[in-house]
Amino acid sequence: MPPIHRLYLVRHCDVANPNRTLYGFLPGFGLSTRGIAQAEAIGRYLEGQPVRMIRTSPLQRAQQTAAIIARHLGSPPVVADDDLLEARFSRYLQGIPYAQIPWRRPLWWVHMLMPGLLRRDETVGAMAARVQRSLERLLDEHPGEAGVCVSHGDPIQAFWIRHLGRPAWALHRIQCAKGGLLVLDYEGRRLSRLTYVPPEAHGAPAVPSSAPGTAHV
Repeated sequence: MPPIHRLYLVRHCDVANPNRTLYGFLPGFGLSTRGIAQAEAIGRYLEGQPVRMIRTSPLQRAQQTAAIIARHLGSPPVVADDDLLEARFSRYLQGIPYAQIPWRRPLWWVHMLMPGLLRRDETVGAMAARVQRSLERLLDEHPGEAGVCVSHGDPIQAFWIRHLGRPAWALHRIQCAKGGLLVLDYEGRRLSRLTYVPPEAHGAPAVPSSAPGTAHV
């Protein structure tokens, strides 16, 4: 039997966003006080794991999450990876307050029912595939050791539902909360087990569920 390799797929932690805006790819949205506490809790949760690299979305909230985690792990390299970026559809939503999404960005309704159908959207399969590419880089670069990827809600959930064999419309029916993570056990390159760890399970403060469109933040 091939050896088991454990990777961690982390959603960035809570963001300072007093105006409750869909931030998508916008600059200037770093972690909140709660988010910093969440990232510190993830770092403590992973202490002692043989993590040799952290790959992260280049967006500020993910980079900050990754840097805090790294400090708890002996400061392994933190590498920006475009395959871990936010979902493409968030560019259409960004800059709009949560409560105004349904009427100011009406294509949101189509996306929620059939993610990936619109030309400006990204298919669930495409999001899952790019997250998988980043994870496989960790497997190839550091065989036998642990690694961490830090990404965003929709790409993580796309990877998750593909593993479960669920249809594309299930993208928003499953939730990896900010500061939550997936523990991934690989036998060789085959994902043999996926376990969701919500933020409260590793000692971090949870973020309450929010308004429509919050999967894209």
